[in-house]
Amino acid sequence: MPFGKTVFLGAILAMGRMSEAKQVINNVWYCNEVTKMQYTNVGCSGTFKTPSIMSDNSGTCSVDYAEQSYDGPLAPLNEQITFHLRGPLKLYNFAAYYIDNTPDDEEEETPEGYQKREEAPHKHRRFDHHHHHKRKLNVKTEVVEEVVTLTQYVDAPAPTTSSTSKVAKVVAPSAVVANAYKAHGKSKKPKKPADGDVWKRAGFYDSGKQILEGVTFLNNKGGQGSGKWTSCFGNSLSHMSADGKDGSATPQILADDTLFGVNEEFSIWTNQTCDGTCGYAYGDDVCYRGWDGDNKVFVFKFTMPPAHTDDSNIYGNSNMPAIWSLNSLIGRTQQYPADKNWSCWDSGCGEFDIWEVLYPQAPACEYMTSTLHSAQGNPGTGKGGGGTCDYFKRPTDTTFTGMVSYLSDGTITIQKLDDSFDFPEYITTDIIKKGFSSDMPTFKVAS
Repeated sequence: MPFGKTVFLGAILAMGRMSEAKQVINNVWYCNEVTKMQYTNVGCSGTFKTPSIMSDNSGTCSVDYAEQSYDGPLAPLNEQITFHLRGPLKLYNFAAYYIDNTPDDEEEETPEGYQKREEAPHKHRRFDHHHHHKRKLNVKTEVVEEVVTLTQYVDAPAPTTSSTSKVAKVVAPSAVVANAYKAHGKSKKPKKPADGDVWKRAGFYDSGKQILEGVTFLNNKGGQGSGKWTSCFGNSLSHMSADGKDGSATPQILADDTLFGVNEEFSIWTNQTCDGTCGYAYGDDVCYRGWDGDNKVFVFKFTMPPAHTDDSNIYGNSNMPAIWSLNSLIGRTQQYPADKNWSCWDSGCGEFDIWEVLYPQAPACEYMTSTLHSAQGNPGTGKGGGGTCDYFKRPTDTTFTGMVSYLSDGTITIQKLDDSFDFPEYITTDIIKKGFSSDMPTFKVAS
């Protein structure tokens, strides 16, 4: 998370669980190792301030702002969110799921809450192979050859959530090249369960098979092939190179078995370009939609191998990997601003830490914690929310398959899945809620 840990400690004190704490390390209370946890009563109403124009006039920094309102279950995280990952970490799989209301006997449509993008005619050619804080391609495959696909983006419809004022128009790239995408087998849609829904995969990444659908990988390397750098605001977002080290002119698929080292970060967005529909973007040629909607589920498979520790700087992220979600406005403006007002984070636009290591030394470096940062319970700031003192065990020499579900009943649930989960095209509500139980560790967010 971007700022200090006092919110986390305060939330635990408020929960009255001091007697359960087995360890206190660097002012953070640790209770029990768990395989699931749930946040309830998530969502509030209010406004936050977000940059609407950021100008660098020969070193003179100028920022205009707009007020944006939010309301409802999960709010403000019912708006577009993006996922951010920090090493040491390897990502093996990622999938995003949305409710699919298509009748069973009709052609499949884009899942609810996800903006569809039309495809232009394809042209084929041979192809050789600091948070502290989808491309859904219908690709042609040939027996011996891989192909690349030249895809034309079209404007996405305006989002249904509230929009900022004084929004600068963002120009979508005219075309991007799909880097070594391969067709992925489709499965038959299951029948809708008696109690629940069918959920369709809207975004997918498979490291070993080099499959990427509906997803764009970005990093904060603006000025390297895409995005920009200015003396006022530094680097914007950029397309990420296949090895994760640099920026790129076009979207790339993350190479197999890529290790992100200490302090190396990247982010996961949809492949839907904004074209002025997502609010202001500082790097206006790298502007993608986040994951929108009141019901959305995401699954990650990853490992967090150990790294050296730095005794002189416990906040230096030296052995502190993390996976967290942010309001997408943060990434499009400034994830790590020199001035806190250059991002909507401080006024409460929302962050949810899913799996985060808070201390680089043993034993705390083995614990993955979770915290909600929003204005809920502390209006007008990013210092509300809170979290539980329970934690997941960090996967240093094994893989961890984890699901996080953001649901319209105002719950966010994190759970460890069996590693046999194979990221199918469809899942049901039964699968999502299979691990839910009355004795699940729960944190009720203050209203």
